[in-house]
Amino acid sequence: MIMLRADVSKSIRTITNGLKIPWSFSVALIVILSAGCSQAPESEHVAVSGEVTLGGKPLPSAMIRFTPVKTEPGLHDSVTMISEGRFAFDSTNGPSPGEHHVIVTPLEPEMNEAVAAMQNGDRDPLNARTIPARYRSTGQLRATIDAANVQPLTFELTKR
Repeated sequence: MIMLRADVSKSIRTITNGLKIPWSFSVALIVILSAGCSQAPESEHVAVSGEVTLGGKPLPSAMIRFTPVKTEPGLHDSVTMISEGRFAFDSTNGPSPGEHHVIVTPLEPEMNEAVAAMQNGDRDPLNARTIPARYRSTGQLRATIDAANVQPLTFELTKR
């Protein structure tokens, strides 16, 4: 083990002596170069809440995703659960300020129940709860998040 340390120390001396670079300069260069290797700046998160209805009734359960319309460094998607028609993001996981596509998707158990029912010959008995396809992709719903003027959001989904 001691011999390994001596070999490493000898190798470092050989490299620095061969290049005629003093240790202090090497350390300073590493510090300067590593300072320039930072990640994209963290964007602001906004605490947002609201409600989602389907056919005038609170949506029992689903997921809601806010996806920035612009694709810029630091902007991010935010996803949370809808329960009894309500959703909430806090200031650590909320969407960034700006224009967003809003996507509402059913939870997997609901989809599994619908598939099983259809395989048994039923005509989608969960149709009253199932979220129409137009809300499960970008384009149908949008929201503007303004950090200076946060208002509760309301999304009224229709069955047809």
